[in-house]
Amino acid sequence: MTTLEWSLLVLLFLTVLFGLLGVFEAFATRKFLKQLNKQMKPLYRDDSDKQKGLVGRLGERFNKSDYGKELENTLKASNLNISPFHWMLLYILAWLVLSYLALQLLGLKFPYQFLIAYGVLKFSLKQWLKARQSKLAQSVNHQLPEVCRLFGSSIRAGLSIQQSIEMIAKEMKKPAGDLYKTMSSELKIGTPLSIVLERMNERVNSKDVHLMNHTILIQQRAGGQLSQALDHLAKTLEERERINQELKNNTTESRYIALTLSLMPVFIIMIFNMVFEGFLMPLFTLPGMILFGVVILLIGIGLLLIRQVANIKV
Repeated sequence: MTTLEWSLLVLLFLTVLFGLLGVFEAFATRKFLKQLNKQMKPLYRDDSDKQKGLVGRLGERFNKSDYGKELENTLKASNLNISPFHWMLLYILAWLVLSYLALQLLGLKFPYQFLIAYGVLKFSLKQWLKARQSKLAQSVNHQLPEVCRLFGSSIRAGLSIQQSIEMIAKEMKKPAGDLYKTMSSELKIGTPLSIVLERMNERVNSKDVHLMNHTILIQQRAGGQLSQALDHLAKTLEERERINQELKNNTTESRYIALTLSLMPVFIIMIFNMVFEGFLMPLFTLPGMILFGVVILLIGIGLLLIRQVANIKV
């Protein structure tokens, strides 16, 4: 064989050899990437697997809209872990159910059953969300004196404000612990303290929380004794909570009387309508609507007066 033929054979052999090595390396790399992807999968969340199809895209678009963001803030302030899109689906379902009940129990015809159901649902959910926001604020207020003392102790121990917030996030239970965990996460990514405290004020509608956050900001800017100010604040909050609890116990009876008196006409009307078919239909005439408006106005004035008497601020 000539030298040229030997050279061609060597080149052919090397080509086949490197080709096989390349195939083996490709399979080995693919296997390694699969194992790596399996190990990394618990560390990230792929939202695309949860939201697929037309409904998922509509939900994502609704959640990113201005109304969706505003609704999301309201739900978070009410301590509800649900997306705005799912909340609207439940809202529409509840509206249809109430409309059906109004048709069957009250005998209301189209479109009155939809209008009555919408008004009742909107008012009820608004009051329910306010009650949840108030309950969240009361739970945080109950923990606030302990938070102030822990904050002051951390400052006296030489920790910074950010480290003190991390300490509170670890030591405190829900709901204050979750709030300070969120604050700690925001501070770690570089968010200024003033913005973090302002966001907390938006999450919890509590004057005590606002007072504590303003105290922290003022003492930080003025360079005062933050630990001493927090200790005094803890004593003040405890005394205020004790007085509020006493006032709540003394005004509970009047609150329940107001609620009972306001709901009594509704139950009486429902019972009469079930006994006498078409009992409510005169209310949808012009004189009936005027009379209905006067009754609602009088009930509202009575509830407002009772609330003003029972709502004693400290």
